[in-house]
Amino acid sequence: MIRSSVRAKILISVVFIVMSANFIKSTLDALAGRKRFDEAQKRERELVQERDLLKRQLEYKRTQEYIEESARNELNLIKPGEKVYVLENSAQGETDGQYYWGQTDAEGVVAAAADEEKYPNWYYWYKLFF
Repeated sequence: MIRSSVRAKILISVVFIVMSANFIKSTLDALAGRKRFDEAQKRERELVQERDLLKRQLEYKRTQEYIEESARNELNLIKPGEKVYVLENSAQGETDGQYYWGQTDAEGVVAAAADEEKYPNWYYWYKLFF
């Protein structure tokens, strides 16, 4: 039979191995928990930034400037006293859907493409600014 001192050493070794395995497992669990915590904090920061961006966008969309911009771009509305320039695609004779605004004279809304054949392009630029 095995002597009692050898049995005690084997028993202590087994207990030590079990305790070591439990310690290693709990350490790995703590490290994994820390990693999940860091990822959750990072996600929280991203969500806070996204929320702040959405708040700024909401505030901007409540301003008169945004309402005017939307009316111009989506509804093709103009202010009184402005002139609308509609550019045509010269190859097909169709408008390309781009509208440009500028100050008008007493005539009201005028399409710039209608008298495109009369003058060269540089003249229209000169007329636009002067």
